[in-house]
Amino acid sequence: MLVTVSRWGNSLAIRVPRGIAEDAGIVEGAAVDVRVEDGKIVAEPLARPTLDALLAAVTPENLHSAQLDDSPAGGEVW
Repeated sequence: MLVTVSRWGNSLAIRVPRGIAEDAGIVEGAAVDVRVEDGKIVAEPLARPTLDALLAAVTPENLHSAQLDDSPAGGEVW
């Protein structure tokens, strides 16, 4: 499919036709990895991590301590 490159600020941009975006699973706001491979521009959608995958990455080494401090901070009367 032929598309036209346009100026967007100091950058260049192309519009991704709806059908191609749908086929690639790209939606508005999606993160996309853009790189050059063999002189070609490749835009690959990044998979959004699941909660299970994020939680699996938590280890004792990267787990921070509790941050909740509900003690009075001013002139509150309880």
